[in-house]
Amino acid sequence: MTAPHRIAVVGIDGSGKSEFIARLRHLAPPDERWIALSCPDFHHTPNGPLHELSRQLKAVSDAADTVGYRAVKAAALYLRMTLYGPVEDFFRTTFDPNVLVCERHPLIETLVYAPLYARIAQSERSDPTRLADVLALADQLQPGAAPAVKAWQRTESARVHLGADLETTLDDIVTILSHPTATALERFSTAYRTTLPDTILWLDTPPEQAARRCAARGSIETHESPAHLTALRANYLRTLDELRILFPEMAIHRIENTDADSLDEIAGRALHLGARWDRAACGEQVVARVQ
Repeated sequence: MTAPHRIAVVGIDGSGKSEFIARLRHLAPPDERWIALSCPDFHHTPNGPLHELSRQLKAVSDAADTVGYRAVKAAALYLRMTLYGPVEDFFRTTFDPNVLVCERHPLIETLVYAPLYARIAQSERSDPTRLADVLALADQLQPGAAPAVKAWQRTESARVHLGADLETTLDDIVTILSHPTATALERFSTAYRTTLPDTILWLDTPPEQAARRCAARGSIETHESPAHLTALRANYLRTLDELRILFPEMAIHRIENTDADSLDEIAGRALHLGARWDRAACGEQVVARVQ
């Protein structure tokens, strides 16, 4: 069994990540064994493990959005991403893929999304009543969600000594992010049981266009307003530039995906970066490297 080339497709909400990955898989050579993960919605990944827990964690996330408890929303996002390592290992050992592509990556998304949630939740105070409302609504959305999430929280907190309380998990994450990025990544690598990918493909979409796409989908999450998407795009620029400096061996590429672009053309050009996604084949004429 050989290690697959691991690709993370990242970008703000509404940048077209899931459709882009679907086009990549459709156009990929038939002799390549591809596995695509959907993070943090692991229950959307066919043939994968932990679907029930993934749905229960998503119910808490959705309930926190409805109640407007941003700190608990961030905690739920963190707990959802702690499933990444076990799911990734399952697919690597079960299907032995050549290429393992993930929609989002927990290490990158933590660096990008946590600062925004810390800012928009900074005026919140611990509120047991609102937390109870979140958990009650989560149980309505997904029966058994509250006890299952609490049990998973206890398990993960005991393992990594992080996130013992849903209302203060975001504070723990911010404390870790106050350390140098390389140090923070080590801590989160333990939490998520994974490492950075070999290649990052950043789908860069204008925030106002991404916001319209999010609105067209129906339900709007806390971070999907034009202003928040603009802040997230800036966080991607900063984060990917820093990762490029810290880890020069990792390929990081920017792919424009505006309303005027064709995903089929973008995916087709991306596949020509190289059959094995090696960095030497990643030509600047196809995909612009993050500056």
